[in-house]
Amino acid sequence: MSRGRRVLAGLALAAALGASGCAADVPAPRPQEDAGPVPAVTAGQVDRVLEDLGAALAAGDAALDPAALQARVDGAALQTRLAGYAVRAGQATAAQPAPLVGEQLLEAVPASGPWPRWFTTVTEPTDGAVPQLLVLTQAGPRDPYRLTSSATLLPGTTLPELALQDGVALTAAASDAAGLSASPADALAHYADVLTGGGASQWAAGTADDALRQQVTSEQDAERAAVSQYFAYAVAHTPREGAAWALRTQDGGALVVGVLDATRTFTPNAPGIRQVLPEDLAVLAGRPDAPSGSTVTTATAVALHVPPAGSDQQLRLVAASRGLVGIQVA
Repeated sequence: MSRGRRVLAGLALAAALGASGCAADVPAPRPQEDAGPVPAVTAGQVDRVLEDLGAALAAGDAALDPAALQARVDGAALQTRLAGYAVRAGQATAAQPAPLVGEQLLEAVPASGPWPRWFTTVTEPTDGAVPQLLVLTQAGPRDPYRLTSSATLLPGTTLPELALQDGVALTAAASDAAGLSASPADALAHYADVLTGGGASQWAAGTADDALRQQVTSEQDAERAAVSQYFAYAVAHTPREGAAWALRTQDGGALVVGVLDATRTFTPNAPGIRQVLPEDLAVLAGRPDAPSGSTVTTATAVALHVPPAGSDQQLRLVAASRGLVGIQVA
């Protein structure tokens, strides 16, 4: 939700408390069960979390220092950034990491509850930059909130309006399919299957086409064709366990954020075939070739709009970011 809506909700509560204090007859306190939901973090806390995250990213990016990230970055966001640091250290032409923290365009904070806790925010790192959808998680009461996932909003996309109760974002458990065309976990599995199988996936027809799907499946087809004479080629995209976060939307659907892990495996068709590695993979592998094949791993953060049950809408990607994680040389 927007920062303005968060602030207005807080002002309304303060005004109500002030009015009750001036009344001649003090009303009986409401039963605890009538109290509205309490957000997991306040607007001020969100600001401080993002300030700390921005400082950690700036320090880490400037020095290519993994230690600078440890307290504020975790999960796929940490894995892909560390891989990027390693590549940049050994490849002068490697791309700079994308800036993530900036003006907040939207934030959605679920109700306070058991750990791990989390919230999402959409930021515009610089003027005119493509907005980023961030998920920050807190493992326990003494732990800081850490960036766990970041995804770039697709050009021209519109995020669905989120469902709120007293200014707090309503969530759905990963396995909860109530009112949805698919549970958050199943939606991520369906999209992963589409990335793996392309048009041959049983979920392809129910999934809207998008730039990520086109890019990934085209790259896989081209790679398979290029190596088929010498290597068996296998690819698989799978949802990461414990990396699914879902917010209910006003249309009865859900906005689901998750991480898809992918492996691309190259297995020589005959002894003596060596795989020449591209420069970024050679840097990560610490050698220019793979004598017995390799497995390349990537992580893709995605945000999907899951339609409500009974809708004729398709599963739709609204944000995504894909990054290299590593390579295992056989």
